[in-house]
Amino acid sequence: QIWSYEMEDAFVERARPTLQLAYMLLLYTVQRPSDVLSMDASLISERNGRLFIALRQSKTGTLLDVPIHERLASRIRERMRQIEQETAGRTGRRVTRTGSPAPRLQVPSPTGRPWARRNFSRAWDQVVRQMAFSTAKQLFKEGLTKDEVRAHLQENHRQRRDLRRTGIVRLAEAGATTPQIASISGHGIDYCQRIIDTYLPRRTEVAIAGMQLWERHQDRKISKVVSIAATRGRLG
Repeated sequence: QIWSYEMEDAFVERARPTLQLAYMLLLYTVQRPSDVLSMDASLISERNGRLFIALRQSKTGTLLDVPIHERLASRIRERMRQIEQETAGRTGRRVTRTGSPAPRLQVPSPTGRPWARRNFSRAWDQVVRQMAFSTAKQLFKEGLTKDEVRAHLQENHRQRRDLRRTGIVRLAEAGATTPQIASISGHGIDYCQRIIDTYLPRRTEVAIAGMQLWERHQDRKISKVVSIAATRGRLG
């Protein structure tokens, strides 16, 4: 399933800042939750005014240098400032119980340590439940029955993993080529194309965008397509 912009706004509105950043990282880096939760400050660099995240995907081992979308960049910069403030004034870097430097995570748990996946899932699902409760309340006000509300909620339920597909679809809608998308997501080009083939053709937004391009092209000059029959006549 694909997250809509309305769903995105609803989640971000209700989530704590850490989960807001997690959402934006999942969507705009087009990466898996495991890789997003392990991102730390050492992976961030800036070149020619653009931020990048360099990472090696934990599942595939693929090495990526992902340019950061401008909507995400401001949040990354703010998080980097927070990290610097957290470490300022200390004589040395924080260390873990094992004696190794504590990670300066982009998405830390409430304790400042890496999230346990089950705890991250619980925190995320709590926001999703708040979204569902708010939607159900509105639908009941509109006169829908309990069964209709339940069906609507099931149809519009979205998962964390859906954000990766959502990012790929939005890239394709924006006109990015399959190789360009694959270079960001880390998918093989063939697999990336299958995702696009599955989700993009059914998108009404794509059809509307295509029609709008056609409507804006009002050039009524003679077509550049030349009649084969006419061409043969001239050559004869």
